[in-house]
Amino acid sequence: MKPAIVKIVAGAPQTQIKPPFGLAKSKKMLSAMKTAIKKVEVCCNNCGSKNSTLVTEGTEHEYKNTTSDVFRVVKCTDCGLVYLNPRPDVSELSTIYPSDYYAYHLAQKATENTDSLLYKARRHVYLSRLEKAVSMCGPNSTIKVLDIGCADGRALNWYKQVRSVKVQTYGVDFDEKAVELARQAGHTVYAGRFEEADIPAAYFDLVVATHVIEHVADPKLFAQRAFEVLKPGGIFLIETPNIESADAKLFKNRHWGGYHFPRHWIFYSPTTLKKLIEERGYIVEQTQFHPAPAFWNWTMHSLIGSVDRERGGAFSRFSDWIFPPAEFQKNSLKNLIFVSAFTLLDVVLKAITGTTSNMSLAARKPNSSEPQN
Repeated sequence: MKPAIVKIVAGAPQTQIKPPFGLAKSKKMLSAMKTAIKKVEVCCNNCGSKNSTLVTEGTEHEYKNTTSDVFRVVKCTDCGLVYLNPRPDVSELSTIYPSDYYAYHLAQKATENTDSLLYKARRHVYLSRLEKAVSMCGPNSTIKVLDIGCADGRALNWYKQVRSVKVQTYGVDFDEKAVELARQAGHTVYAGRFEEADIPAAYFDLVVATHVIEHVADPKLFAQRAFEVLKPGGIFLIETPNIESADAKLFKNRHWGGYHFPRHWIFYSPTTLKKLIEERGYIVEQTQFHPAPAFWNWTMHSLIGSVDRERGGAFSRFSDWIFPPAEFQKNSLKNLIFVSAFTLLDVVLKAITGTTSNMSLAARKPNSSEPQN
């Protein structure tokens, strides 16, 4: 959900969410969708195999100023990794990540009403996860944390509120505006792609990638770079969609929100993610599963709007209003109701199946005296 390699292009078309049963979809919005964007054929990033079977096909449904191309999701027949193939070329990043992409300016949106129940609930959940991650870093009085794809610094702001230790906050992001906002908030931020940014080696106690790895072109390189910047004994915390969740299987045929067409390029299961991480030399400490109301929101938006999206009909307009794909995190009563309902649904599913569509994996870089995988 939060890319580390995206650059916002100034002046790109803006999306306006329409109320239900509003005016017909404008010709201007339709013309903003590009076709036949540049794509690249890829092999399995985990094992290098070119053998795969088709899982599903899907199109953009969240934004009206990206691309209308159809994208294929395939599964490696040798190791089971699921991925987009062909995927957009990196030269099309400004196409698939529009200027109104939801992951940017979250801090600004969140501060609209910090007294709202929705804001407080999100903050509580996130801080509890941070405290657990920080506790895995050992008995340090001060820890250095690097947030990959920090955007405008919302998560870094919350890191500073961790009570158990003093946290020094660092971030890296490709977007110049986001970098400037994060720096203004008091964080040390590196500009550029994480894989290429000038970041000191063996420097951080905790490196966090929250919904980033599914966006990158080469997760192997991404994970290896995180290994390099971690101190021995440091923790790499990854959060990413789980392709083996109950809802991913139920809405397998293009509607699952975790597809996030065409911005998610790789879809991990607990098994394939563990394989990636262990082969980079990490020791996997734990895998956990968390509620994912955003994915349910995108699933419902895709499912309801698909009835007449091409015509810009009533179902499409209604889905834009009731399950807004870009404004679902805005502090409002409607969003609070649906976020609460979807969270409860995931709590029930986790109790029944043991998983949700949102998983996190914590892995440790071995100390010099420990054998590496």
